[in-house]
Amino acid sequence: MAYITKRGSSYGVRYTYQDEQGKNCNKWESFSTKEEATNRKKQIEHELANGTFLIPSTITVKEFLMEWLPKQCNKHKWAPCTYQSNLGTVQNLIIPYIGDMQMQKLKPYHLEDLYATLGKTPCGQYYEGKKQVLSEKQQQRLLSGTTIHEVHRLLRTAFQYAVEWGILIKSPVPVDSPKKSIQERAIWDADEMWAALASMEDPILHLAVHLTLVGALREGEVAGLTPEDLDFEGADGIGTFRINKSMQRVRKEALNQVDDGCIIKVFPDKLERSTTSLILKSTKTASSCRTIFMTSALKEELKKWLGQMAADESKDPERYRDSGMLFRLPNGLAIEPVLIRKKFLKWQDAHPEFPRIVFHGLRHSSATYQLMISGGDVKAVQGTTGHATADMLVNTYAHIQQSSRVELGKKFEEGFYAKSENPSPQAVPAEGEPTISMTALLELLKNADPEVKSQLRLALLT
Repeated sequence: MAYITKRGSSYGVRYTYQDEQGKNCNKWESFSTKEEATNRKKQIEHELANGTFLIPSTITVKEFLMEWLPKQCNKHKWAPCTYQSNLGTVQNLIIPYIGDMQMQKLKPYHLEDLYATLGKTPCGQYYEGKKQVLSEKQQQRLLSGTTIHEVHRLLRTAFQYAVEWGILIKSPVPVDSPKKSIQERAIWDADEMWAALASMEDPILHLAVHLTLVGALREGEVAGLTPEDLDFEGADGIGTFRINKSMQRVRKEALNQVDDGCIIKVFPDKLERSTTSLILKSTKTASSCRTIFMTSALKEELKKWLGQMAADESKDPERYRDSGMLFRLPNGLAIEPVLIRKKFLKWQDAHPEFPRIVFHGLRHSSATYQLMISGGDVKAVQGTTGHATADMLVNTYAHIQQSSRVELGKKFEEGFYAKSENPSPQAVPAEGEPTISMTALLELLKNADPEVKSQLRLALLT
């Protein structure tokens, strides 16, 4: 029961409730008028009777999220990089702005203000929760809509747990999420891929890029290969290699928080007091485990590479430190992804005639080219790229090449409006020309997200 008492010129509502441990607690709430006190008394009695009473709590957003993160990590068996990424989102994009606010006082408009603020915030404004001094050029690069969308996604998940835990009655996260900003990633066409590969003289970089272009690999998957993953006699002599591991460098803090079931190996530290560790882990999803078919040129290069590794070990076997990896330095130590990225950047600086792309752009280049030459066989390419679903593959790559969509629109016009007595140029494609079947086109349209569909319709109209 709740009671109203007059205290000077105000009215107080006194009531008893049980906290999370079942202990009785007394609380006073003060109001300026008797009417307000009476309405609050009725509300409290109703909530206590039907079990919807919100136990008063002063826990802040920061306190809640830092308690929720490790629990969520253990429950869902996050990989180290997933925990590290979510921790960074909390420390750098949420806590500095609303971390000191009490959870129960948070309203949807507070989060709308947060999203608006982040939209005007430079990338890297905070690192590990500490404000950074940015150059004028760095201040011009603002957080993307995709990053803000990830903040919304994390808060939505976290605050749903706050409701389950009895901290909140209803989540304050707005229903509408911030719009993702889809940026067209720079890629190479087939001629550029071939010419770039031919110009790479560094054997480590050449092999890493060759593997990426053939298999549309992620850089961690390239560095995570071992000699045992190679099968030169697989697929009736064609040769195959397996993708089932990934190499990453993660903070030791994240490594200590996650379940070690996905960790295959932790490499020894090269430097004392290092705050990070180089690890070999299983792939993030079952679909990421896949078998890639070799090409003749790739097979020969891999055999030559294995021969060089054996020669390096025979030079000084006592000092040779066999890491067990396919990519290793002459002393046997593992080559991590950052070294491959640095070599690629150095090559790009020396070859400005090629369009500048990030190393991951090689994966996009390969996947796009394979979609083109396969006639839009999404399932076949999905088996190579390791995307979890065909939808993900379509939505990732269908918007990449504007020229391809315009060309598709031209072919549609030529084929659709051609008179029956005049065979369409599309009906008899030139030898070696990549085509796409109507079934594949319909599949792409069915699975594509609304933005991709609208872009394709525009291409068809033009």
